[in-house]
Amino acid sequence: MHGTFEGYLRMTASAEPANPAQARRRGKAGRPAAPLITRQKAAEAALAVIDAEGLDGLSLQAVARAMGISAPSLYYHFRDKEEILSEVALLLLHEAGRQQESWSDDWAERVVELAVATRRVALRHPNAGPLSLRFFPRWLMLPAYERTLSRCPYPPETHLVVLEAIEKFTHGSSLFAAAAKAHHLPAMPDIDAARYPYLARAIQLRQDEEDIFVEALRAILDGLRVRFGTSA
Repeated sequence: MHGTFEGYLRMTASAEPANPAQARRRGKAGRPAAPLITRQKAAEAALAVIDAEGLDGLSLQAVARAMGISAPSLYYHFRDKEEILSEVALLLLHEAGRQQESWSDDWAERVVELAVATRRVALRHPNAGPLSLRFFPRWLMLPAYERTLSRCPYPPETHLVVLEAIEKFTHGSSLFAAAAKAHHLPAMPDIDAARYPYLARAIQLRQDEEDIFVEALRAILDGLRVRFGTSA
């Protein structure tokens, strides 16, 4: 997967989805040079609603209120609630890609950096976590997948395995943590040390969740290196 945000954002970071009717209206007398309502601004407002109220609190009416506009104005940009949810998922992807000014040139280290960025965004917006699964814009990610695999140090017949291991671990772990946060649940329940001494000791020795995430990912990368190549 990774290298994905970097490659994707280079192509789309400043792009506003095309709206031919809107484009024709730009520049007409009495019209602002930039549209007052854009898909990105609406998605940002929707994400703010989701952060505050959860997914169940999102509606086009709620987004319109957050933007200080009338709800019918949004139908010029979105067919329905599903379309705006899809745009929010894309917004989260952009946010992850902006976590750093630059990314490591080392393939494996870039994987770690982008995975951590993905996790941090998921935890910043835990209520929006399900959107990353339901509306993940995979069709837009194809060029970025291609770029990632062009730099992958392992044989081509292993590439789908590599993508599967990295992507599923990153999103699975991140969304699991986000779900716990959204529902105000601890990562691990209180442990009876007498009954579960090994687990209690493990928790006592290492409690930082991001550190655990990074070390687990590095273990996966080490495994890929041992199984498929000599260096990464």
